[in-house]
Amino acid sequence: MADRNLAYRLNAPLRFDIEGAAFKCDPLPTFAAMREAGPVIPVRLPFVGKGWVTTTYASTIAMVKDNALFVQEGRHAGKSGVAGMQWWMPNTLRLFANNMLLKDEPDHRRLRKLVDKAFQRRDVQAMRGRIEQIADGILDQFAGQEEVDLAGTYARRVPLDVICELLGLPHQDRETFTAWTRGLLSIKGPLSIARAFGAIGKMTNYVRGQIEECRRAPREGLISELVRAEEDGDKLDESELLSMVLLLLIAGFETTTHLIEDSVIALEQNPIQKTFLFADPAHRMERAVEELARYTSPVQSTKPRFVARDSEFFGQTLHRGDIILALVAAANSDPAQFDEPGRLQLDRFPNPHLVFSSGIHFCLGMQLARVEAQCALSKLYARYPDLQIVEPGKLQWIERLGIRGVKSLPVRLNATRARLAA
Repeated sequence: MADRNLAYRLNAPLRFDIEGAAFKCDPLPTFAAMREAGPVIPVRLPFVGKGWVTTTYASTIAMVKDNALFVQEGRHAGKSGVAGMQWWMPNTLRLFANNMLLKDEPDHRRLRKLVDKAFQRRDVQAMRGRIEQIADGILDQFAGQEEVDLAGTYARRVPLDVICELLGLPHQDRETFTAWTRGLLSIKGPLSIARAFGAIGKMTNYVRGQIEECRRAPREGLISELVRAEEDGDKLDESELLSMVLLLLIAGFETTTHLIEDSVIALEQNPIQKTFLFADPAHRMERAVEELARYTSPVQSTKPRFVARDSEFFGQTLHRGDIILALVAAANSDPAQFDEPGRLQLDRFPNPHLVFSSGIHFCLGMQLARVEAQCALSKLYARYPDLQIVEPGKLQWIERLGIRGVKSLPVRLNATRARLAA
């Protein structure tokens, strides 16, 4: 192992690509090299510039749990704005920065409490039947087709339909919303923001209109419940309400989309594990999804944070105002925490992965994401047990910091029948 006492300087970042297609296809060698360099190292981050990243399980969990040393809001670290938000970003996009993920205490606790209350009224396990119905309904539309893009037609649609239903959005608006999100989720820099600006504005205006409709005529769903919470005196202002709904919409389906599609890829690449899982899916699926989440790590990092004060952290001198980001995917492949981390082991237990983070900013919707993935995989393979990825060596990975997913996932639904016909 490398000398853990090696000191680095932020103005001399190490050269690691954690955004490119080759890295996304096989990130483990890069993570191993980063861990060899040290548990906390400086790199150049897309969007953000020079920043520190954690590379081991120990340094990652220590960072995400220390919300006093590592903060979201610049005002707590001698800076302005929110970590990761740049001066050139349009005001419309800055609305997204007003959500609870990018707030420190006590504002974070106040905002999260409002959503926690709304979510607690719903038993996620009791939603399993409805989620299965949604998955079945989407799969019904595959009838007569030999090949489909599983990413766009299934992995994205299942969690999107679920979160839209939870929020109480009209069913007829979901296709339009899906088109808007494609532009938003492709943002990588100033040019892509300019291209996506129209979609961002339309989405924001749409959500603002839905909030107003819920004010005039309350209906089932989280939007109406958040409006009622505001009226009950919890001081959720207009900007906070808008950014909260936008957060729930985006975060409510993107992570699960990539978890579903990445899981299909992993299962097709590991046929022995796939056979093991579907020999008894009712009893093995829950643990399998935890391992698929760890192994694929669709969420590769947390949001950037600021260092609140000068400090020593895992052998490195951090200065107030420095940017730092936790690489949860590197933590999930750390051999110091996981036995043979590069091997998919669907019955792995215990499995303390960090896909949903930890500390005060742990993922609010993690239980929903788990159930959605379990239902989506169970229903998909029950219908198409021998599906096959078309040209698995040519998958196009999304080149964006923090997530791991593919642009499309073409699959042949009935591979055996297709081979026999040929």
